[in-house]
Amino acid sequence: MNVSFITIVSQDRLWLILTLCLLGSACSKPPPELKVHVGDRFPDLMVRDLKNKPQSITMASGKITVFNVWATWCAPCRHEMPSLDRLAGLLDESKFRIVGMSVDQDDHVVREFLIERKIFFENYLDNHMNNADNQIGIRVYPSTFFIGADGRLLKVVEGWRYWDSMESINEIKSLALTFTP
Repeated sequence: MNVSFITIVSQDRLWLILTLCLLGSACSKPPPELKVHVGDRFPDLMVRDLKNKPQSITMASGKITVFNVWATWCAPCRHEMPSLDRLAGLLDESKFRIVGMSVDQDDHVVREFLIERKIFFENYLDNHMNNADNQIGIRVYPSTFFIGADGRLLKVVEGWRYWDSMESINEIKSLALTFTP
């Protein structure tokens, strides 16, 4: 009886050790690489507007584009959206464009979220995450992309920020001074 108890305990420990090793190796794996890279042209995207009608977004708009990928189910996204809206009001609209793309499946939920929080900057839908997954390769929500007037990717920020802080505003304005043709 004692031998079988020891064997069972040893097998349990062996499984525990194997499980921990597998979990540890999964955590050490680097995240997949983004499909867009600084210096490359950012792809034009087929999206849906807030009335669920197909639209095309061209990033080479002649302005610095701050492109934010978000979702209503993402707490950090919900947290940063008001600061993005305030940023849109603080930047010169002749030089800057703020664009959001929600990956939510339900356009009604997105519209309600934007209305309730009084978010007015340009927003679109990527209901099936075709752009987020296939064109951009989003790894973290929210993700923000700074795209030059010529459509080339200047910078990527993964995770949320207070976009209307003086530090963020100065950083964005310096991108415009450095990269605007």
